[in-house]
Amino acid sequence: MLRVPAIATLVIAAILLIHWLTAWAGAHHKLEAVDPLPEGRANYRITLDFPPERFHQLLLQDKGRLVGVRGNVVDMMDVEPGALRDIAGWYWVTSVARWSGS
Repeated sequence: MLRVPAIATLVIAAILLIHWLTAWAGAHHKLEAVDPLPEGRANYRITLDFPPERFHQLLLQDKGRLVGVRGNVVDMMDVEPGALRDIAGWYWVTSVARWSGS
């Protein structure tokens, strides 16, 4: 009787684990361009797969100061290293690069 729920739980757990591992690997690959990360806050240019909608802009604003959007590119200031790792883990983020802020 408990066999079906146990199998379903294992399948769901495996899917979540695969999703987490691919997000982690993708984030690591995207952050290689800015490695090593600075100790404190820094400025970054983040490229998305598409022009960001309000939803994406609000998520990014939670991680730092969003100061400009041009097409698929978002300029951000004062982003902490942990927040940058979170941003890089999102599947719709294509690349992350340092930005001079000008």
